Amino acid sequence: MGLFKKNRKKFGEILIEKGLATKSDDEEALKLQQEAWEAKQIQKRIGAILCEKGVIEMTDVENVLEEQKRFEGFILKGLIYSIFHSK
Repeated sequence: MGLFKKNRKKFGEILIEKGLATKSDDEEALKLQQEAWEAKQIQKRIGAILCEKGVIEMTDVENVLEEQKRFEGFILKGLIYSIFHSK
């Protein structure tokens, strides 16, 4: 599964591409995520942080996660096709 995560677009990148968040929003969320981990070893998701800050809605989180899932499926299908159709 790790093979596919390398090719997956990051959550914040998709938000920026869709115009739902700015690069600054993403950077701040990443900073807050790191601070939460260092202070209390709590793994907060970027989407949750941005929802709490009012930058995005929960439906935006769901849509971006669905897009990531579709992209992973596309990579997997391409890999399987190349394995079984190579000479």
